[in-house]
Amino acid sequence: MRRRFGIRNCLAGGFLAIAVILLAFSLSVSKLPGNTEREALRVSRSVTHRMHILDEYISSALTADRRTWAGHNDVPSDMVIYRYIDDTLQSWSNQFPVRNDNIGSGIVFSRLSKPRESIYSPLAEVTSEVTFVNYGQKWFLVKAETLGSRKVIAGLEIVDSMSEDSPNGVNKKLGLGRNYLIVPLSESSGSATVIDGKPVFKIVVDSVAGQSAAMHSTMIWFAIACFIIASLLHLAQKRSLKRLLIVLAGLFVVITATYLWGENMKNSAPLFSPTVYADGQLFNSLGAVLIASLLIVLSVCCTFVTRNDIYRRILSAKHSKACLVTYTVINFLMIAGVLAFVHVIFRSIILNSNISLELYRLNDLNIFSLLVYLTLIGLLMTVPLLTQMIMPALKHLFGGVRHDFFSAGSRIITAIAFAAYMVVMAGTLGFKKEQNRVNVWANRLSMERDISLELELRRVEEKIASDQVISTLAVIPNSNGIILNRIIENHLMRIAQDYDFMVELFPENEKSQAAIAYFTNMVTRGTPISDGSRFRYIRDAGRHSLYTGSFAYYNSGNGVTMMLLTVSPKSNRENKGYSQLLGYSAPGDVLIPARYSYAKYSGKTLASYKGNYSYPTIVDEELEMEIEAATDGVVRMNGYTHFVNRISNNDLIIVSRPKTEDFSYCVAFLFLTLVFYFCLTLLTLTRIHPKQHESNYYKSRINAAMMLALIMTLITLAAVSVLFVYRRNNANLKSSMADKITSLQTLLQARCRYIQDFNDFSPQEASGILEDISNTMKSDITLYTTSGKEFRSTTPEVFDMMMLGSRMSPDAYENIIFKNKRYYISKERIGSKRTNFLYAPVFNAHGKMIAIMCSPFTDESFDFKSEAVLHSITIITVFMILLLLARVIIAKAVDKMFKPLSEMGRKMNAASINNLEYIVYERDDEVARLVRAYNLMVHDLYNSTRKLTQAERDKAWATMARQVAHEIKNPLTPIKLQIQRLIRMKKNGNPAWADRFDEISDEVLKQIDLLADTANEFSTFAKLYTEEPVEINLDKLLKEEIDLFDSRDNIKFSYMGLDNATVMGPKPQLTRVFVNLINNAVQAIENAQAENKEKGQELMQGRIVISLRLSSKDGFYDIVFEDNGPGVSEENRSKLFTPNFTTKSNGTGLGLSICRNILEKCNGEIFYSKSFSLKGACFTVRFPRS
Repeated sequence: MRRRFGIRNCLAGGFLAIAVILLAFSLSVSKLPGNTEREALRVSRSVTHRMHILDEYISSALTADRRTWAGHNDVPSDMVIYRYIDDTLQSWSNQFPVRNDNIGSGIVFSRLSKPRESIYSPLAEVTSEVTFVNYGQKWFLVKAETLGSRKVIAGLEIVDSMSEDSPNGVNKKLGLGRNYLIVPLSESSGSATVIDGKPVFKIVVDSVAGQSAAMHSTMIWFAIACFIIASLLHLAQKRSLKRLLIVLAGLFVVITATYLWGENMKNSAPLFSPTVYADGQLFNSLGAVLIASLLIVLSVCCTFVTRNDIYRRILSAKHSKACLVTYTVINFLMIAGVLAFVHVIFRSIILNSNISLELYRLNDLNIFSLLVYLTLIGLLMTVPLLTQMIMPALKHLFGGVRHDFFSAGSRIITAIAFAAYMVVMAGTLGFKKEQNRVNVWANRLSMERDISLELELRRVEEKIASDQVISTLAVIPNSNGIILNRIIENHLMRIAQDYDFMVELFPENEKSQAAIAYFTNMVTRGTPISDGSRFRYIRDAGRHSLYTGSFAYYNSGNGVTMMLLTVSPKSNRENKGYSQLLGYSAPGDVLIPARYSYAKYSGKTLASYKGNYSYPTIVDEELEMEIEAATDGVVRMNGYTHFVNRISNNDLIIVSRPKTEDFSYCVAFLFLTLVFYFCLTLLTLTRIHPKQHESNYYKSRINAAMMLALIMTLITLAAVSVLFVYRRNNANLKSSMADKITSLQTLLQARCRYIQDFNDFSPQEASGILEDISNTMKSDITLYTTSGKEFRSTTPEVFDMMMLGSRMSPDAYENIIFKNKRYYISKERIGSKRTNFLYAPVFNAHGKMIAIMCSPFTDESFDFKSEAVLHSITIITVFMILLLLARVIIAKAVDKMFKPLSEMGRKMNAASINNLEYIVYERDDEVARLVRAYNLMVHDLYNSTRKLTQAERDKAWATMARQVAHEIKNPLTPIKLQIQRLIRMKKNGNPAWADRFDEISDEVLKQIDLLADTANEFSTFAKLYTEEPVEINLDKLLKEEIDLFDSRDNIKFSYMGLDNATVMGPKPQLTRVFVNLINNAVQAIENAQAENKEKGQELMQGRIVISLRLSSKDGFYDIVFEDNGPGVSEENRSKLFTPNFTTKSNGTGLGLSICRNILEKCNGEIFYSKSFSLKGACFTVRFPRS
């Protein structure tokens, strides 16, 4: 025990020391300036190592055959390899984010059609010397190597300012600390990183506010965890109230400090950010809620650990009953407080945060959802702990109240109640939150026009109309792209990132009637955005919002040219590709998740819609009745939940989503039930005693083996099921992607049958073809040249902003050009997402490859992650329930299997000479043989016992006869001798015989009394096994017997009784036991008084104390007989209850032996000890309660 306490003390001290060290280190390091020289030296070694690896890839690319693809699939993602043959890019691995990768020495000129593109190639300036350069949002160390006509330009990525994997954007493989930055050598501060003796860049300390706190938050969390562990270990070493108060005070201080520290982390830690959750001053972040909950959970757990000491102190208090009542009331208030706190924060988090707690919506769950559930589970686990603490008090106050809240039945009921509460709360409040969100969407959908865009168009329309450059370009054929870039660069740069623009020219001599009709329709449709404005608000065929502006430009000799400028939000692309991956949305646009559909009705007629649900074209009577009947604005029909919002009497917006199946609620409920049940089970593990475990050794082993087999089956089936779902989804996904790439390829080739080369594509023609096919297939399309360079795209801004490289995937290029694949599917990263890109060659009518097309696959109908996770959770939940049922069945089966063995053990334990029982077992199996052997043994033992009993009975009668003869002979001998003496005296005429007659008569009578006592003793033996037990009031019986003896002046009797102390037993025999013990005490005192008188000493006052009380052994009474006599010497104590042993001159030696036999027959016992208070004898009779 001492060793265990020593280990706990050492562990507590160790964790406390670690907490102090971590906290001190965190606080000190956060205030120290960074050691840039040390970091620069370490980064220099890392960069040198990476550059050596890069040199190996450069050498391999230089020596590869010029006719083969030199791209390497195993090139690390932070390295780029470009191989040029005769200044033409022939192969590449990864990409530089540059728009122009040409290195030719020809004349370079600016192209008006793409003014934002650099007029020179940054790669043309790369030399053999390692240089730190900036390409787009990235910084590289680049170098070039040449071998004949081959040239390799390679780079090592150093910094990516858009990276989400590293807080400072630095390549994680360089090992730079997160509070440092890499900057060019032009910076005045910092330490230079050297490569081969040459400085390439500098390392500086990041001085962004909050960076240090964010950096060291992990160490602070570890310090807090170590302090909590140290506190718990300290309390576990001695579970006392005093130590509890110390630990709670320490936890309160630390948790409060953590709360205040979190206040300063709002801008650097999402956990404490009000953008995640905020509700009032106290709970101003999710971290604040978690910290407060942690304090509650730890306080309750610590109190539960010390409950025994608290309860002991209450019972020993002066007013124990009042203290118990107060203790019970406080516990009930704590239970009510915890439940109220759980309800308040559960409701608050759902309604005041963007955290989803609906387990059946897996896509919406995140790490914060997990933290919230762990917090709620921890808080709810304190309820059974507090309830269990009340039970001893209730039992003491009311009696008979006994319930174990950690029993199997209570655990199941508690788990079901908690799980039902959480599912109902999450479902109800989550639906209410969804209704509020849908109402916001509906209100924003009701606003069709973009006010901010209209203001911007009004501001620039006169400038566009008076732009002379546009007037000059308007007469040049196919100048649409040049004019468009002029408008964007000079007039609409503010909104260029959020809107698409299209320029169409209609000269005065336009002969196409279709073009004239189109222009007339576009300038007469819709509504002017203001009086006198050239722009009009219209809707296209897909009911998307558009703004069209008409401008007239006069040129002498060419007349008037009309220009039509169309402005449309990029959100009109309907998430058909890059817009979905990059999250495009116009200002004020409504971003509705893909699983929702919506429809807008104007005058009961469908005006616009979006999504997969098939809305009726008109609001018929049936739909109208359903809407009118829905008082809460929710209609459930056709497997969908419809949120109905009336904007006005004639305008109606319906937002719909698939209905959440009841099965999903059931799975969530069962899953949470299992979680709560296992958490409650964990709380009971410490209550398993080793003796109990050992007593069920074989049962436990069999149960464990069968449970292990079932668990392995569960794991195997779950893994196989998930693997099956994965492969099925992959097969369906590949089939869908193959169908889509085939359709795109067919449509493109149909429109490009007579094009001989990609250079034959006019910008307007190529854009028109791609837009038509893109709108048809709901997918963005990019065309690459046969050398793998992008030249046309429906979303050119992703290349202009260098979010994607200008070169196609090297793997796709190799497979299509060198391996002649019909199509290729490549998994690529764009922004923070990885998605599939579909590549396919485009052939003309003569079978010549004129381009390579690419389209991102963004079909949301395939969601393997959610389906696989939901499938796994469903399988695991169902199997866990089956596992629990199987556990019960197995336990019953094993119990039934071991029942004969248990019965055999019970009967063997209870076996005695008079109690031998057979086992009835009707089956014929392995156990039956053991049962038969046991029954045969019982039969043989019965016969042997009967013979032994007969022999012992004969022996007992012989012994009894000798004892009777001995006991009778002892008094008869003196009687005979005295009478013979008297006869001789009379016969001899001795006159003294008359005087001796009285003396001899007294002696004869005395011996006759001894014979009578001996007869009574043997009579008692005869009655020991014949009297039937009756109900006896011990208190009354003892009082009666004491009254018979309490008539002596020299002995004082004291009695301490117990009301309503009743037992079942033979009353005459039990009375004899009490009389014998009292009589022994009286005789011992009187003998001691007689000895004192003979010695002339002062006579002592005799005292006998008899007590009736509850025994320390459960289910028994103790009757204690104490006196202040001489007691029993040490050498005689072992002989006390032996027959024929006595210390009295006229005793038979049978009294105590008979007492013990009587008590043992009644399942009682008697034992001797020295009286602590009276210093004499103390006999304790322990008798079972009725």
